[in-house]
Amino acid sequence: MTDPRKSDWPASVAICAPSGNDAPTLARLFRKWGAWVSICASAEDVVAAVSDEALTLLVFTEEVLETWADPLAAALGAQPGWSDLPSIVLSSEAMRAGAGRQWRFLRRFANLTVLQRPCSADLLYAAFESACRARAWQYTVRAQMQNLQAAAALLEQRVQERTTQLLEEVETRKRAESALAEARKLEALGRLTGGVAHDFNNLLQVVQGSATLLPLVKPGSEAFQRALQAIERATARGAKLTQQLLAFGRRQALAAGPLDIESQLDAMADLLRQSLREQTVLRLEVAPGLWQADADPTQLEVALLNLVVNARDALPRGGQVVLDAHNLTLPSAQVDTGTDLRGDFVWLSVADNGTGMAPEVARHAFEPFFTTKQVGAGTGLGLSQVHGFACQSGGTAWIDTTPAGTTVSILLPRSGRTAAQAAESAAAPGLAPMQDLRVLYVEDDPEVAEAGLALLGVVGCKAHLVPDAAAALEQPLREFDLVFSDVMMPGEMDGIDLARALRNSHPGLPVLLASGYAVASERLAGLDIVMLAKPYSREALGQAIARLVPAVRTRAA
Repeated sequence: MTDPRKSDWPASVAICAPSGNDAPTLARLFRKWGAWVSICASAEDVVAAVSDEALTLLVFTEEVLETWADPLAAALGAQPGWSDLPSIVLSSEAMRAGAGRQWRFLRRFANLTVLQRPCSADLLYAAFESACRARAWQYTVRAQMQNLQAAAALLEQRVQERTTQLLEEVETRKRAESALAEARKLEALGRLTGGVAHDFNNLLQVVQGSATLLPLVKPGSEAFQRALQAIERATARGAKLTQQLLAFGRRQALAAGPLDIESQLDAMADLLRQSLREQTVLRLEVAPGLWQADADPTQLEVALLNLVVNARDALPRGGQVVLDAHNLTLPSAQVDTGTDLRGDFVWLSVADNGTGMAPEVARHAFEPFFTTKQVGAGTGLGLSQVHGFACQSGGTAWIDTTPAGTTVSILLPRSGRTAAQAAESAAAPGLAPMQDLRVLYVEDDPEVAEAGLALLGVVGCKAHLVPDAAAALEQPLREFDLVFSDVMMPGEMDGIDLARALRNSHPGLPVLLASGYAVASERLAGLDIVMLAKPYSREALGQAIARLVPAVRTRAA
């Protein structure tokens, strides 16, 4: 009988018989049957034999249960999962004292055969053959387990390789998407740059042509007045263009405050209807109990007009436009804004039943100067203003479009104050007398300074010009009624830093700041100043200074 894995190997038998002549006698029998035999003379020999996976059979006499039972049980218990070593115990009828306890201890080992001593050679040989067959099956199981382990290791390796491959593909995709996003940004930037250059070149052409014409015509004549009016219109268009660009970049100066949306929509209803074609019906749907929003009313009006005009262009043969307003608390199952906004908002939406936008168009719709209209039919700044205004106000905007129509939605944050409270806190005096008002004017740009000095003179102020904040702080500030400064200036201090320094050194000195973009609100906290948006007209400058006149009088008293 041999190991079925290797037919040239004989069966291996370990004999443990410490008493008498049992071990040599048993060894001769098993060698006669073709087995390789080892005799265990100590507990260490028993443990070593059982630990050898090539062992086919363990034969021991009952004396071992008294002397080496513990190490034998430990060795048998430490076998690998596939192994259940066949064992033959030779026992006489007369049991020695204490042997019963050892038998109970070994009873948990199932592959145990007990033969009566003395036993016939045929009976021992039959037990030997049975043990060899059982061990052969165990070797087969071992081989299968090894194959399974190898297959499992191969599978794990392939899973790891595929996982690594997938991670590389994901990284490659991310890089490609990032490159595509950058390309789209560059495309949008190119469109923005080209659109700005085109529009401003048109405005500059008007200004240049009118400025060239003025010296050639009689002052005060109709041609002279037309040239001046053309320059004023071009200036106004340029200011509007920059405001739209600032809205897209979320850098416009907003006059945010509690806004009664329902009243605003009622007041705008006629204007919005006039913006549509006669065949198009405008329907207002305002939910009862609509909250007040924290928003700039002028910018909201511009945004809604832009949306209604876009809806009109999507309905060349007429149709229906629905302007809806209701309350919304985020997060909400009602809508997924694609942002992590939370809290109370007023949801405004303008929906048309036109043909809808193509996915590619909707994807770029909020980009500046992106338009599908013909040249001269639109600037492509309407939706970018809407998105910028909504985001800068603390909300968001998004587009839902299908072949059955398009809906553009705006979320504006709910106001924490009432309109009455805002009106009371923002109440400004009318155009109070400003004759001989002493103004410290801080402006680094010579041409802007020249125009500013002229406007200050027109509204009745006496101005002293300094180029930066450091020079302003060196002036005898007690001799001035107010400080009028630009925000962006060279040097270590800008206009806001100047205002903060003045608050510390001259708390009662009124400060007026001018800026062409939005200033971070946290920087203005506690300064109690008046902001003026660039470019400003004579009227806007006069109204801003008039708001500071009461503070000037209080300081002079």
